[in-house]
Amino acid sequence: MLKKVVVIHPEAGVSSSGGSQLSAYEMAEHLTEFFDVSLLSSSRCSKTSVVIPCIPRGQVKSLQKNRFLNYILTRLANNPSLLIESITSFLTYTPYLLFKKADVIYPNNDYGGLAVAAAIRKFKKTPIIYTERAGLISDGKVLKRNLKFKPNCLVVFNEETKAYVKRINPSQRVEVIPNGVNLSLFNPKGSRYEHQLKGKVVLSVGALNRQNHKRMELVISAVSGMDGVSLLICGDGPDRAYYENLGNSLIGKDRFKIIKVDFAQIPNVYRSADIFTLPSLDEPFGRVYLEAMASGLPTVATNDSMRRELLGQGGLVCDVTNAEEYRSTLLKSLNTDWGARPTEQAAKYSWSYVAEKYAKVINEL
Repeated sequence: MLKKVVVIHPEAGVSSSGGSQLSAYEMAEHLTEFFDVSLLSSSRCSKTSVVIPCIPRGQVKSLQKNRFLNYILTRLANNPSLLIESITSFLTYTPYLLFKKADVIYPNNDYGGLAVAAAIRKFKKTPIIYTERAGLISDGKVLKRNLKFKPNCLVVFNEETKAYVKRINPSQRVEVIPNGVNLSLFNPKGSRYEHQLKGKVVLSVGALNRQNHKRMELVISAVSGMDGVSLLICGDGPDRAYYENLGNSLIGKDRFKIIKVDFAQIPNVYRSADIFTLPSLDEPFGRVYLEAMASGLPTVATNDSMRRELLGQGGLVCDVTNAEEYRSTLLKSLNTDWGARPTEQAAKYSWSYVAEKYAKVINEL
């Protein structure tokens, strides 16, 4: 009989804008090769879905578009959408799992899922595997908090984070397993998005929020000094108007555009550009880099250990805070014949490879 693995993410199928939602969905799909898998979510999104009602973060964020409701909610918590998702999912997912068989629980929605899994382990001794997606952001603040739940196995994205965890808790089991990329979806063959921008096109994908770590202003500044090169940004967020004004003033409307598309169109957007870049600070992983390289795009990114490992021979890293260095690296990438190097690098992170790594750990648990 196949082992029963329960994957948790209330937002899976509700939103495709977050890495954890997509990873939960794709991991559940690929683990079915090895196990009997159920994905607990608030919306049916795949053959593995089991719909358990709660209030996922996306619904709360929609309410926050109302200024009055946003004012009330942000007085309750710094991140009210995650808090409400965590409370409501705990109240519905925990009773469900108390009366259902599970050999391993794999929460994907931060402390909300971990709280559910920890409660079930208390009563039924069901082991927990958890992937820490926040990495070392804010000096490991989220990581330290989640370690208090003591997952039976913690998965991190690189050796640097593993060493950090071991310094905090030497007895914690830690495995290094990367995120995966869907190579059947992201590849160089297929339709292209009609952006109608002139010349060579630099693409960046990410949330438009000046409070996060994406730092879109850096790529806008870099491209502004590149003759005959356009910038396409795919994303949305509270500061979209700010970035539109900045890009139009520094680059010009004929060479700059911000778009928002459904997830199904994202592969077409990648294929419509010449290179990809995202100047994030302390990006825990960055699946967009893999998606871009799988689509055939050379990539330029922040010079840190995670980006050096991810990009390999498929791109370049630099000091993105230095506008001249960033600009010259983008130009170097545009003028290099990359051949198949980006797609070959992305192929190292196929979901089949990643799922096998997870299956091995789950079987050991």
